[in-house]
Amino acid sequence: MLTLRNVKTQAVALTMAGTIAVSSILGSGMVSANEPVNLAPNPSFENLTSDFGWARDAKGTDAYIGMATSFGSDGKNSIYIVGSDPGNKGWPGMETEKIIPVDSNKEYTFSASYYAPGNYAGLPWMDIALYNSEGDHIGGVSTGTSPVQESANTWHEKTYQFKPAALEKHFGEIAGVKLGLKLSLNYNAAGIKDGTTTILVYDDVKFEAVKVDAPDLVVSSTGNGFNLGDITIEVDNPVISLSMQNTLSTATKIFFTVKNEGTADVTAPTIKAVKVKMTKDGMPWDNGGYFMFDGNMDDYVAPLSPGEETTHTWIPGVGGWETGHYTLQIMVDPDGLVDELNEDNNVSEVISFQIVD
Repeated sequence: MLTLRNVKTQAVALTMAGTIAVSSILGSGMVSANEPVNLAPNPSFENLTSDFGWARDAKGTDAYIGMATSFGSDGKNSIYIVGSDPGNKGWPGMETEKIIPVDSNKEYTFSASYYAPGNYAGLPWMDIALYNSEGDHIGGVSTGTSPVQESANTWHEKTYQFKPAALEKHFGEIAGVKLGLKLSLNYNAAGIKDGTTTILVYDDVKFEAVKVDAPDLVVSSTGNGFNLGDITIEVDNPVISLSMQNTLSTATKIFFTVKNEGTADVTAPTIKAVKVKMTKDGMPWDNGGYFMFDGNMDDYVAPLSPGEETTHTWIPGVGGWETGHYTLQIMVDPDGLVDELNEDNNVSEVISFQIVD
């Protein structure tokens, strides 16, 4: 009967047809500043110094994690994992030692080449541990275990699309990650008999920011710009007279500017904006209404190209307003109809004004 110890010393070398150096995978590791595109440290495991960048963890299982030399999909080296029985602490494998900073406004692709040899074909599992700006572990995501095994004795690629902004509603702020290359021992998913020894080899790891072309709408005005009749003035917290608001020539018109700070056109025929976080004398207040950029009331005509902007004006105090001190913000595209690079920067700074009789 083939034992795990025999696999370590014999089967791995024979099956992969390479020279196996059973070595300790240690070292502090660090993200290389010389790899601005691929953020994964030592992605092909060619650096065998103290800057190896990855740490092994058997997760309480009987697994063995080693280094294969003269065998890889990219370069000469790769790492392999041999296991058979789970330990209820997660799957065995390798994880980056250092936290890799990420930008929540970007999307990333996490990929790696893997090789499942012969009758020992293992199940790939790649995961990403999430960390906040304080360095606290806040959760994780993974590729899961696929019930379909790819053909043995050949290199395949497994990929996970990582979008921090989409995950923050579940985990909170995401400032950094650790990458994991694991051997799944969830044999039931693929119909493998419990206790079977399996082997998986990883190489050519990539963690790269994805270049995405999309618009990005922001309200670029700060709320300090106002029109009084035909004269434009800059006033913080202006006093607006209700009686004067009923006459167009004397009305104070608040204007705000929407800009496309993305990398692609806004092609929607209309852009909507609403008042949000509105208060009257410090208490929540909402008199409804919305603004439409549609080429009729303003200067917007689709498309709104990158760097272009459009300005909208409105007259507060007309229709159901009361005297008092008001604060509010303007939110553009409140219904998410425009697919943007960043959906979290659509709210303006606070606009403040006083309405009197």
